[in-house]
Amino acid sequence: MNTSQLKLNYSIGNFSDIKSLDDKTKEDLLFKILAEMSKDKNSSTFREGVTLGVLGKEQSVTKLGYDSDKEPIEVKPKNLSSNSDKKFDGSGNFSDFTWARHQKYKNDDVKMIVSGFLDGKLTFVLSFNYNESDFTKEIERQLTKHLPNGDEKTRYVRSVKFGYRHFFKSESFKVEYLCPEIVNYERKFTKPFYSVIIKNESN
Repeated sequence: MNTSQLKLNYSIGNFSDIKSLDDKTKEDLLFKILAEMSKDKNSSTFREGVTLGVLGKEQSVTKLGYDSDKEPIEVKPKNLSSNSDKKFDGSGNFSDFTWARHQKYKNDDVKMIVSGFLDGKLTFVLSFNYNESDFTKEIERQLTKHLPNGDEKTRYVRSVKFGYRHFFKSESFKVEYLCPEIVNYERKFTKPFYSVIIKNESN
């Protein structure tokens, strides 16, 4: 049985064939399924859950608001392939953003979490407060550029981007987790960003 057959059997309720598998096959299939989920380019749900798990937080069940149902948390995970030329730079983005959503995030005092996965493996987790002045100034700069007159019906900013330079000097900035083998992946980080997270690791 391969992973496709496993998914099919599970989806149609054919559990007997799954239960009849020997332990070694079940183990192999489990690791293959986890690998697929962690590398899935079309879904960040798995990576959000892993990131929150490292922080001891529970992932949202509803997925209608923030990434945690218990507190206002926004997780921005990035997944890179070791075969690509792209590098981790501490960046993230908000999709379909508006002034109203920005104000809500400020009012709710949202906690921002930025994480990086290489081929599905977690390499780092950073945190900072949404309300940090350098960060909100950058968000507002982009909102002002695209929505200079405030929110308009059916209009929004397709993508509001940010980078590590917009939060790493803030008081709330913290390196929550670094992979023990982080030095082996240095080539997949921009030099300035790598320097910042290594420097702040013990803070």
